[in-house]
Amino acid sequence: MDKKDQYKSDEFLNLLMQKQMRIYAFILSVVRNFEDADDILQETVHTMWQKYEDCRPIEDFVAWGIQVAYYKILEYRKKKERNVHVDLHSGLFDQLMAATRTLDKEGEEVLEKLKRCLKQLSPRGRRFIELRYYQDLKPKQIAVLLGLSVLNVYKILSRIHSQLVQCVRMHP
Repeated sequence: MDKKDQYKSDEFLNLLMQKQMRIYAFILSVVRNFEDADDILQETVHTMWQKYEDCRPIEDFVAWGIQVAYYKILEYRKKKERNVHVDLHSGLFDQLMAATRTLDKEGEEVLEKLKRCLKQLSPRGRRFIELRYYQDLKPKQIAVLLGLSVLNVYKILSRIHSQLVQCVRMHP
């Protein structure tokens, strides 16, 4: 890998680490299923990585990521509902983006709470979060890595998510 590619890689990963949770929150708010949202996020990040060089400079990484995610969600819905015609009104994306901007300030506050709550997790819980979201491993990969069943990994991640949601809600 040459220096230019390394710079691109470092720059992209830095932005992604800072902003990934906001993109994931958008996906989850639309899809409402952790497993599907995880898959869509992975596809979104893959597409973002492929197009990153061509899209620079990017004014708002989150808005760009949400736009990519929006199209991935449409693809997901078309695959999932092959017999049902899925055609979201083009204005829906604009409405979602406006809502996202409105929630940005609140989202920043929630992210700060989430950071505090992550620090309160057990070392094992932090390890699962690190593997899943920072190393972007799928539950199946985590299961293989840690010698657990995939179902067990989903249960553990679900418990951790519940703990984090409770913690964020409880802290002012």
